[in-house]
Amino acid sequence: MANIVAGLRAMLVVYRRQTGENLMQRIGMAVLCLMLGACGAVAPKYTPSAENQLALRNSDLVHVNVGSIGVSSETINKATVRGGKFSTPSASFNAYLQDSIQTELSQAGLLDPASHDVIGGTMTRNDFDGSGMSVGTADLAADFWIDHDGKRIYQGQKTAHFEWKSSFAGMTAIPAAAQGYMQAVQKLVHELLADPDFQKALHK
Repeated sequence: MANIVAGLRAMLVVYRRQTGENLMQRIGMAVLCLMLGACGAVAPKYTPSAENQLALRNSDLVHVNVGSIGVSSETINKATVRGGKFSTPSASFNAYLQDSIQTELSQAGLLDPASHDVIGGTMTRNDFDGSGMSVGTADLAADFWIDHDGKRIYQGQKTAHFEWKSSFAGMTAIPAAAQGYMQAVQKLVHELLADPDFQKALHK
């Protein structure tokens, strides 16, 4: 009996040691994830900006629909942040841009799926860098157009550069990068909505 008890105690010690080692590994991985990243992130749901709403509400525009926003290359939809995958709440980065324009128009009361005026486009650049220890950057670009009953009445190339404060710590840098990306998209959308030629094409 004594030998059995001793054997059970030995097995328990080994089990505790193994469990402790696994637990420490998990804790270590979690700390590394928080400090350096490699955990992935998702951009926040797009929210309209005050500047974009002013551009729409002060321009006396007709109601408009939003068609598809495509991509110039499959690399547009490949992005990482601190070694982890970076994505959006939409199906893709170009879909996120499309949803962003729809959100701005809807908020301003100008979105109409039945409109004969349709905004479309192609996302041509989606450079996103959240690896900086002090600054993160995003450089976006897209070709936009408006078709009225199939006839092109506007076309323009828009770009946006945005920077945000970053950090060595992933727990700070990753959320900042996700928020910074949304703000970069807000800026790109503003370049479109504030374009005098865009406003002229949709003026009542």
